Amino acid sequence: MATASLAFFQPRTVDEALGVLDSYGEGAKVVAGGTALTIMLRQQLIDPEALVSIGGIGGLDGIEQAGDALVLGALTTHRQVELSPLVRRHLPTLAETFGKVANVRVRNAATVGGVMAESDYASDPPTVLLALDAEVEARGPDGARTIPAGEFFVAFYETALAHNEILTGVRVPLPPRDAGTSYIKYVTRSSEDRPCVGIAALVRLDGADRCAELRVAVGAAAEIPERLPEVEASAAGEELSEDLLRSVADRYAGAIDTLDDMRGSAWYRTEMVRVWVRRAIERARDDALARRAGGDGNRDNLSNRNDGDNGSRAS
Repeated sequence: MATASLAFFQPRTVDEALGVLDSYGEGAKVVAGGTALTIMLRQQLIDPEALVSIGGIGGLDGIEQAGDALVLGALTTHRQVELSPLVRRHLPTLAETFGKVANVRVRNAATVGGVMAESDYASDPPTVLLALDAEVEARGPDGARTIPAGEFFVAFYETALAHNEILTGVRVPLPPRDAGTSYIKYVTRSSEDRPCVGIAALVRLDGADRCAELRVAVGAAAEIPERLPEVEASAAGEELSEDLLRSVADRYAGAIDTLDDMRGSAWYRTEMVRVWVRRAIERARDDALARRAGGDGNRDNLSNRNDGDNGSRAS
């Protein structure tokens, strides 16, 4: 548990929070919803000198459309993303993904900024945000900067944020209207556990139903969520046949350095990546075809389809 000497700050502005972080160096931790940090403190995984709660800072929550993107404030809760009409209309797979995290009580506390800054390998939203080419907005003593999701996650519980920076929001570009998306998570233990693997995919088809664009992100299988741009590019202009899907899945399985934990061995995870990458692409392709046929694909189906899991720990 936290010691009695642990300092606790509740700044009212971002600048005030940055000042505290700068004064403590790497000894301070930012608190948003606190759902993950509380567990880390109890398990003595971290021993900070100070906690900086940013929950009272105005302007860091909410969801808004900014041109061709949605901006999710750092203090926006998982539940707000799940239920947001804007997200459900433009990024339904993202709404569905946030709705699969843990339970309603956790989703009402856990934040967008927290789940990104924690960089937990088994969290769901980072994998989808990576596939959607999201960008992290951060502020530090030198001003604001934007970090692509592909550069943000560094290692277990480590991100590209400096110790004196605060994540202020996540910018998510709107995919083309005719693009199909999906997220499938596979768990091995119980509905309350986090995934063994989680796969996000985006598929855009050309007029001949060939692949115009493919994105695949694999989460929960390695230290950080991963995409393989060279494999994605190899599908461009090709028919998404069973052979091609199998080839893409095999290449992902072969390239990702999977890990061992209580949810599965490295070997088992590799085999599950091989299976679920193919299925995620198939689902995204079907979503794109439904959109082309005049339907709204998974934008009309936000029933939180369960692919073996109901929840995971949040942030």
